[in-house]
Amino acid sequence: MSRVLITGANGFVGSNLCRWFLERGWAVDALVRESSDLHFLEGLDVRLIKGDLRFSERLDLPRGTAYVVHAAALVSDMATDEECSRNIFDMTKSFVRRIRAAGLPLRRFVYISTALTIGQGRLDISEERRGRTAIFVPYVRHKIRTENELLDEHAVRGFPAVILRPGDVFGPNDRVTCAKLLGGCEAGLPLVAGHGRWRFGYCYVGNLCQAVERALITPGIEGRAYAVTNGALPTWRDFFHAMQAGVGRRQRLYVPVFLARLVSWASFAAASVLGFESKLNPYRARRVTSETTYDISRTIAELGYTPDDDLAKQFAEIVAWYKKEKSAGRLA
Repeated sequence: MSRVLITGANGFVGSNLCRWFLERGWAVDALVRESSDLHFLEGLDVRLIKGDLRFSERLDLPRGTAYVVHAAALVSDMATDEECSRNIFDMTKSFVRRIRAAGLPLRRFVYISTALTIGQGRLDISEERRGRTAIFVPYVRHKIRTENELLDEHAVRGFPAVILRPGDVFGPNDRVTCAKLLGGCEAGLPLVAGHGRWRFGYCYVGNLCQAVERALITPGIEGRAYAVTNGALPTWRDFFHAMQAGVGRRQRLYVPVFLARLVSWASFAAASVLGFESKLNPYRARRVTSETTYDISRTIAELGYTPDDDLAKQFAEIVAWYKKEKSAGRLA
C-alpha cells in the first residue's frame, strides 16, 4: 500500500483528495492545523498530522514519506500582497526546506497551483501560447513565485516537484465559491451577464483528484507543469443556469456586459473607501464576461489523464452537497 501526505487536508480540495486516494487503496496522512474544522474528514480513515505550515520547522513529518500533495494555500482574489506572500510563497518555501531537513525519501511532490499563472482571456492557453496576464492579482503573482521556486529547487537540487495548474475548480465541500454562489442563486441575484456564452476553464474537483494521482505515479515528469480542466467545457450561462435550477430559481433579468463591469468598478471603489469586502470586483466581472480555455492535450498525453465530462452529474453533486450542508445548519 502506498502512503501519501496531503496538506490542507480538511479543506475543499484536500478533503476530496483524501477521499479519492482512500477509495483507490492508498493510505493517507492528513496534515491539518490544530484548530482546523475537520467536518469534511469525518468517517475517513486518515492519519491526522497536526501542524501549521507557516511554522514548518516545527512539523513532525512521518518517516518514510515518499509522496506529498501540497494543496494547502490561501485561495482568494481579494487577499493582499502580504497575505498571499505569507500564506502561499513563504509557507511553501518553508515546507520544502523542512522536507529536505527531515531527509525524507521523497519520490514526488505535487504542487497545486492555478492555470491563471499562464494567463486568462484567450482560447487554448498553454505554456507556449500564454493568455493575458493576471499578475496584477496578488494571489496569482505569488503562485507564479512559488512555481518558480519549486522549478529552481528541481533544477538545482533535484527536488521531485510536479506542478498542476487547475482552472476554476468546483465541487462538493467548496464553501468559498460554490456555497456562496448557490446562496446568491437562492437570493435571486442575476449571475449571468450579457449572453453568458463564454466558455471557461471549468475543472470538476474529481478530475483534479485524478490528475493529482496521475502526477504522483507517472515516471519521468519531475520539473514539469500541467494544466487541468474538464475536456468538455461549459459556458458561464450553462453553469449559472444549472446552479439556479438546482435551488429552484430561474434568471429573468439579464444585465448588459457594460453595466455589469460598471457596477463592479463602483462596488470595488465603495469597498475601498468604506472598508468593507465587496463580493464583486472588476476582475470577477471580466472573468464571467470573457472566454478563457486551456490546452490540456499534454496533460492527457503525458499523464494519461481522462477527464470525466458528465457535467449534469457534476452540477447535481454540487447542489446536493449544498442542500445537505444547509439543512444541517453548517452554512451561514
